[in-house]
This record gives sequence, C-alpha cells and structure tokens, in this order.
Amino acid sequence: MRSHERKVPPQFGPYASERTDKKNEGKSCNKPAGGIDLEPRVVELETHLKYIRRDMDEIRTDVKAVRHRLAYLAGAAAVVVGLLGWVANSRFDQLVTLLSR
Repeated sequence: MRSHERKVPPQFGPYASERTDKKNEGKSCNKPAGGIDLEPRVVELETHLKYIRRDMDEIRTDVKAVRHRLAYLAGAAAVVVGLLGWVANSRFDQLVTLLSR
C-alpha cells in the first residue's frame, strides 16, 4: 500500500549554505534519545583512568622497593642466624656451662 503523505524532493542549495563547521557535523548523532550528552562523561572517565594509571605506577614502584627491602632483611637475618649458629657450635661447651649455672 502506498502512503498518502506527499514526499518532498530534496532541495540542493548553493554551496554557500553548506556546513562550514565540519567538527559539529556528526554531533547530532552522538546524543541518545534521552538527550544526555556523553562527551563530558567520557572525558571525565578518561581523566579518572589517567589518575588510576599514575597511581598504579606509583604502587608498582613502591612494591618493588618493599620487595628489595624484604630481600635485604631476609639476607641479613640469615647471616645473623648463621653467625649465632657458628658461635653456638664452636663454643657449645661454654654455653652449656653458662646455662647450667
């Protein structure tokens, strides 16, 4: 069935009436039916993502520093325990007499 509405043929104006601002050409399609503009929200999310990445980089460097400190402390503790064991082994008889008094 044919529609009874009259179709208006497209009118082509002179070149002067063409859009001069090419940036805003697709902006009318970006708005959803509710009329909410998403661009400021996207910019805000990008900003938050940038800060999250910066914070993650700081955390990564802090974790590396803590890991190095723990490795250093574990090595130092092993050396101290080793020295105490060596002293206890070489002077075992003196340790027994000191503890038995």
